[in-house]
Formats: sequence, structure tokens, C-alpha cells
Amino acid sequence: MLITALVLSRLDYGNATLIGISASLCHHLQSVLNAAAQSVAGLRRSDHITEMLASIYWLCASERIQFKLVMLIFR
Repeated sequence: MLITALVLSRLDYGNATLIGISASLCHHLQSVLNAAAQSVAGLRRSDHITEMLASIYWLCASERIQFKLVMLIFR
């Protein structure tokens, strides 16, 4: 819960400003998200993370940014 609260809240904080970021910056955000998911699930660094993200219902960084922006516009 602590990792989720700290990492995801910081990632979701400025989603409106993150629209249109470069691919390299999005890759850095995705690596932070992957490290958080590995910590939550107790995976090793060599394990695949894609299935774990799907099983804990976390979106990729670029999809997460788009989703949060669409939800902000919808509300």
C-alpha cells in the first residue's frame, strides 16, 4: 500500500502536463512503474513484468497518462 500510495500518486499528479512527452521520458516513467510493481509482487529483476502489471490492474505509463486525462475531461 505504501508503494502504491507514493509512486502512483506522484505519477498521477501531473498527468495533464505529461501529455505529449518524449518516448525516452515515458520509458523512464515506465521503468519506475515496473520497479514499483516488482516490489509489490516480490518479483526478481529478471522476471517478466507485463503479466504482473495486468494481474494487478496497472496500466502502462503512456496508457495511464491518457486514461487519467480522459477521466479529467469526462468529469
